[in-house]
Amino acid sequence: MSWQGIRLYTDEDVDSDLAPQLRRRGYSALSCSEAGNANQELPDEWQLEYAIRNGRTILTHNIADYVKLDSQWKARGREHHGIIVVHKKGASIGELVRRSQLHLDTVAAKDQHNLLLYLAR
Repeated sequence: MSWQGIRLYTDEDVDSDLAPQLRRRGYSALSCSEAGNANQELPDEWQLEYAIRNGRTILTHNIADYVKLDSQWKARGREHHGIIVVHKKGASIGELVRRSQLHLDTVAAKDQHNLLLYLAR
């Protein structure tokens, strides 16, 4: 493992088992559910702001909404610690763990700052 320092917060639409599995492998990860933010119908912008307040990059399957949100924030000059978007279709929890680990091992927190990046297969 060569973790690059990204502290992850998983959005409500991401399997809540991802964060604990990543922590067992030595990464800093927190799920929406663990933070007490699940099942409250909190808007995406609120979730992103939560991630920022806690120094975390958000990981989500909600690609369309977060691409739009990222664009809106940049137009207003707002920054975040990064947004990672990943397609949900066909991705098992094992595959999501593998892909997340690869990202966390190869992208530095400073390089993720204020960027929206797609988690590659």
